[in-house]
Amino acid sequence: MTDFNLVYSHSFQVEILGVTDGSSPEYFYKVEGLHNTLKVEAYLPGGATRPYYRSYACETTDLILTRPLVEGKTKITVWCEDAIDRLVFKLTQAHILVLNQEASILAQWTIEDIYPKGIAITPLQLNSQSDFGIGESITIGYSRLVRTK
Repeated sequence: MTDFNLVYSHSFQVEILGVTDGSSPEYFYKVEGLHNTLKVEAYLPGGATRPYYRSYACETTDLILTRPLVEGKTKITVWCEDAIDRLVFKLTQAHILVLNQEASILAQWTIEDIYPKGIAITPLQLNSQSDFGIGESITIGYSRLVRTK
């Protein structure tokens, strides 16, 4: 028998060091871009007929956090606006937490060297078939992803 449990998530919490704190946790219903890829290149040494491969870089995708539009500005929203409008930000670290119904941490990732890249609002329309109505997506760049739990 296997010694692991399947994770049926109920919420995703995002903590950004120096931006959010325990007094105002921020939750999202969709987290995309937890993706690390090792880039490799083929090479043929003299006389070889089959290629060998060597790695030369680690590549990440943008992290996209999506949630329903919340009333007022959150700390993450202000952080993004400061970066976009005033070019004011510094690289920091974030934690993505998968929580169950009792708010226990089921899985956690640490994301290094993060910086805000964009903020988007879903189209504004009446009679939308969307479950959440108006939503907000935040795009974050990063350099390293590590699963810590």
